[in-house]
Amino acid sequence: MQRKYKILGFVILSVSAILLGCLREVETPVDPRSTFIPPTAPQYVIVNLQSAILEKNINNYLLCFVDTNFSTKKFTFLAEVSAISQYPILKFWNFTNERYYITALISATPMQSSSNLFLSNTNLIQTSDSAVYDADYLLYFDHTRQNVPKSVRGKLRFIMAPDSRNLWSIHHWADYKLLESDTTWSILKANFLN
Repeated sequence: MQRKYKILGFVILSVSAILLGCLREVETPVDPRSTFIPPTAPQYVIVNLQSAILEKNINNYLLCFVDTNFSTKKFTFLAEVSAISQYPILKFWNFTNERYYITALISATPMQSSSNLFLSNTNLIQTSDSAVYDADYLLYFDHTRQNVPKSVRGKLRFIMAPDSRNLWSIHHWADYKLLESDTTWSILKANFLN
């Protein structure tokens, strides 16, 4: 009988040791959240852009723009007119500038802070090989950079096309003011490139 209790005690002790050995602290994920839909239609590009901003996901943000490995088109950005006179770099904006700006902006925004892109008055005109998307926007990033607006607004126009993989992306982006008093996305881009 005593031997039976010793064996039972040994089994319980062994099982406890195994269980304790398997338990460990939950690790924080290294990669940020990722919601990305294969952009098989233009509207998915817009959903992906909004998700990338909400999740502060640089890679998914950049995937919304044309990849010259799969397309003959190149990314162009037409900045808001008054912003160009204030920040001449906007006149020659390219994909490399876009990557630097979004990386700097997201790096200056704590992961727990808010970031959102709100779109309204949207209009999408699509053909088989191109799409034009117009919208009023309000972009908010709760970044830590001093003397740079956290909220910008205006009107945007995206021109999109499918690439050789039949995935859609933005190849042309134009930024406009809605009201004369607006601080536009162009201003935010220029401030985070410097």
